[in-house]
Amino acid sequence: MALNQWIQERMTRVYPAMENYQVVANPSVILPEVPAQTLPDALLGERWAFVTLETSAFAEMPEWEIGFSESFPPEMFDLSPDTPIPGLIIFSSRALPLAAWMSGLELAFLRFNPSPPQLVLETGANDSWVLANLPTAELQAEVKGFEAKKQAANQVHFVAVQADQNSEAFAGFWLMQELKLA
Repeated sequence: MALNQWIQERMTRVYPAMENYQVVANPSVILPEVPAQTLPDALLGERWAFVTLETSAFAEMPEWEIGFSESFPPEMFDLSPDTPIPGLIIFSSRALPLAAWMSGLELAFLRFNPSPPQLVLETGANDSWVLANLPTAELQAEVKGFEAKKQAANQVHFVAVQADQNSEAFAGFWLMQELKLA
């Protein structure tokens, strides 16, 4: 996280001030765009929901019952305590295997793919996974609303996995921030 912030700062403040700086991508580091992969059937959630938690709620995260997780201190976000952080909760009868599988990945961020309309989990430079196809305008609007809330929260968001909506424990919980490199 700190390394990405350092790189972002150098890309916006240090390099442009250098004499020979050029605003072009180096073709040797451009990665080909690879389509998102379909999740294996055993890892599909039965339902999902978009939710929000205020930044201050993450101070209690060490007390939550979570099987698999990854997060960083809320102070790193530079957000006010009442800023709503958007998230996606995946409900699955196979919550623990799904959370274990996700824990083995380098979860980066969630994003809306407009064509074809999908909710995608980015997990690396060449890996991404379709969490949900979005065939209706209503579903696409819901994901666009999530993206707008994510942008308002400095790209901070989360993914959680639970057995059902009545569960008080998380099989998995990941707090993420999508970093946009210039």
